[in-house]
Amino acid sequence: MENRFGFKDFVNIILLAGILVTMWWGVVQNDRHWEKFKEIQESVNAQTRDLTTLRRTISGLESTVEDLGSRLQGSVTVVPQDNGSQSGNSPTPTGNIFRRVREVNKLPDYAPGDVFVDNFSSAPPKLSFLTAHDVYSRQVYSRILEPLAGWDIEKVKMVPYLAKSWSWSEDNLELTVKLREDVTFSDGEPMDADDVIFTWKTLMNPEITDGHTRAYYRHGKNVEKIDQYTVRWTFEKVFYENFLRAMEVPVHPEHFFEGRSEQEIRNSTALVMGTGPYRLRDPEKYTPGEPIELVRNERYWGVPGPWDRMIFRVISKESTEQIAFQNGEIDLFVAYPDQHVKMLKDEALVARTQQLVYEHVRTGYLYIAWNQKLSGKPTVFADKRVRQAMTMLLDRERIVRESLLGFGTVASGPFHHLGPQHNSDVSPWPYDPGRAVELLKVVGFTVDADGVMYEPNGERFKVKLTYPAGSDFYQKIMLGAKDNYARAGIEIELDPQEWSLLLKNLKERSFDAITLGWGAGNIESDIEQMFHTRTIGDGGDNRNAYSNPELDALIDRAHVTMDYDERIEIWKRCHEILHEDQPYTFLFRRKVLLWLDKRVKNVKQIPVLGINYVSTWVVPLEWYVPKSQQKRR
Repeated sequence: MENRFGFKDFVNIILLAGILVTMWWGVVQNDRHWEKFKEIQESVNAQTRDLTTLRRTISGLESTVEDLGSRLQGSVTVVPQDNGSQSGNSPTPTGNIFRRVREVNKLPDYAPGDVFVDNFSSAPPKLSFLTAHDVYSRQVYSRILEPLAGWDIEKVKMVPYLAKSWSWSEDNLELTVKLREDVTFSDGEPMDADDVIFTWKTLMNPEITDGHTRAYYRHGKNVEKIDQYTVRWTFEKVFYENFLRAMEVPVHPEHFFEGRSEQEIRNSTALVMGTGPYRLRDPEKYTPGEPIELVRNERYWGVPGPWDRMIFRVISKESTEQIAFQNGEIDLFVAYPDQHVKMLKDEALVARTQQLVYEHVRTGYLYIAWNQKLSGKPTVFADKRVRQAMTMLLDRERIVRESLLGFGTVASGPFHHLGPQHNSDVSPWPYDPGRAVELLKVVGFTVDADGVMYEPNGERFKVKLTYPAGSDFYQKIMLGAKDNYARAGIEIELDPQEWSLLLKNLKERSFDAITLGWGAGNIESDIEQMFHTRTIGDGGDNRNAYSNPELDALIDRAHVTMDYDERIEIWKRCHEILHEDQPYTFLFRRKVLLWLDKRVKNVKQIPVLGINYVSTWVVPLEWYVPKSQQKRR
């Protein structure tokens, strides 16, 4: 049969050609659209950069005007509320939170960019300021949220942040704050007085926040809107930290939370939106355990942060974290003493990193808290003589020598020995097993012929000692403690727990004894949350049910004493009482052994606070990476 090219074939070819032409034209148009999209995106990015540059210029002009005005007045006046104190006759506050970082931006090699990668040893369960209480979540939201006033880390003074100015009434019970009018949240919505009031009321809502949080702010009676950019706090009574409590709370956007139930706000792992230099890509999303990524807030009203992104990984094992740092996967590493000494022998590592060893007044302490009430009943630790004995059975000096390799000091109480509240007349309890055993015998404990110790009720003296799992450092210390107590016939059951479970048991007071650490939040520390009777219940931090009426009275008196020197003497008496009562065995304070990638510049040691980077304070970031050394995009 002969093949012929017919009319039907011709039509099919025409149709096929038409389809091919249409497809080709679609590809061309798509390329054009993509090119147009890229042009638009580049234009938007350019406009964003221009706006950022304009903000910097305006901000610099504001700083110049402020400095000029101060010179004309003869001197620069910083905020009078030093460390949160207050005075009805204080002058109008001046100062600029970006003072130091503006100087950094003028350095010849300063350049924005790169990605800063840090690590958490445990995953924060939540990121919200309203509902999270751990140090890791604070490191995250401190880059997203901003308060009304912040710290000048060099002068250790509170200066305006989201506030422009403030003033006190003569009786120190009313604080009037004027807000900046140029601040927006990361979604572009402006911040005003309604957001401040919303934040305060949400913070004090028992359906959202727990007693642990509300106890800090309980003296705030009311906050009212005077006008769109003015708010006024009224306090129930004079308290030396009223100013700090009001001004340190980061402002949350009312419109972002509008329509959300109290339960949703309380239970969400995220819901973090603020005015700060960084933001979560999705302010409603966070999965505990996954890396936390902060991206630059291009709408930021202040001096932009140095890095394009900040990433917080979660590596619980110290050895794994060390390897990650040595491989350049993370930029900052706080070493334990044995790691520090070993790493110093690696010449190549030393050459490409910075090593800082320092001590500062905010260095916290490690402790063992002896639970005085379990399941509603007093324990053997309700008797202070038992707690004293437990302290004297522990060779803390040896722990410092062997576990810290000398990079630390034995603690005698909650106040840092470099700070004003420390009582130099108080010395740590000595390591004295003989005296400790005799003291326990006075209480009614007995020791059999095999050296086994029994409680007054005849039961074997056993203590379950809880501490964070996954930490070689904690494990080493706990093994040493177990050995110390075993020599006195006391059986210690080591109980390492994953962080979320530990927090749950801590909240429920379900432990015999627990080892953790406290950091010093401010230069002058308020110990109410840990040791006052009223913070035993409702989520307070007095988790081991310690109570002393004399200490309670002294803490209450310190709170209303506006004379600084007089208040410091009260704190020193508190130090004496806590040393005598030993609600904790105060273990030690560590020196900071900080390793940092060498490409990070402007790392400086400063008085009081150690270095110019405070991970848990809302302060402008002064570190940066020169353009030529930036390695992450």
